[in-house]
Amino acid sequence: MAEERFVFEEVTELNAVARGVPGQRTFYLVAGRDRRWVRMWLEKDQLQALGNAVDQLLAEVYGQDPQEQFDTGLLSALDPPEPPDSDFRAGRLALGHDAARDMLVLVVHRENLPEQRPPTVQFWATRPQMQALSQRIKEVCAAGRPVCPLCGGPVDPEGHPCPKANGHRPVSLEQR
Repeated sequence: MAEERFVFEEVTELNAVARGVPGQRTFYLVAGRDRRWVRMWLEKDQLQALGNAVDQLLAEVYGQDPQEQFDTGLLSALDPPEPPDSDFRAGRLALGHDAARDMLVLVVHRENLPEQRPPTVQFWATRPQMQALSQRIKEVCAAGRPVCPLCGGPVDPEGHPCPKANGHRPVSLEQR
């Protein structure tokens, strides 16, 4: 069976979303155009890496400051009203710059797809859209559980047994 591919020359739907409560959230990207869209599920680490890669590419190509804030109003609604044309777990991601069109391109391969297979989704977005997406990714990822000041691991509301404290003293953020 042939794998369906989606190519969006210029996205009108683009967003990063988290569902659920901190510690049990799931993450996905929305991308599409003209009532056709796809939902690509990612791990939080993948989403953070994508945001960092966007910042790095914008800095290299445009001299963009990654700390600059952008209007996330350029992004679409969390989910368009129509059901997605495809809904899958993302595997490999690749990001590039199309100098001729002055746009950024994101290529997404479905999880467990052989490397020689073409990508499942390929879409182009403008610089402002990708700047806004990077900002949104930072917001989505930062809205999770706080980070332990000792080990960098997530802290649940009841604290966590910190390996840096040898697991003997549960760390909570109120103990500072």
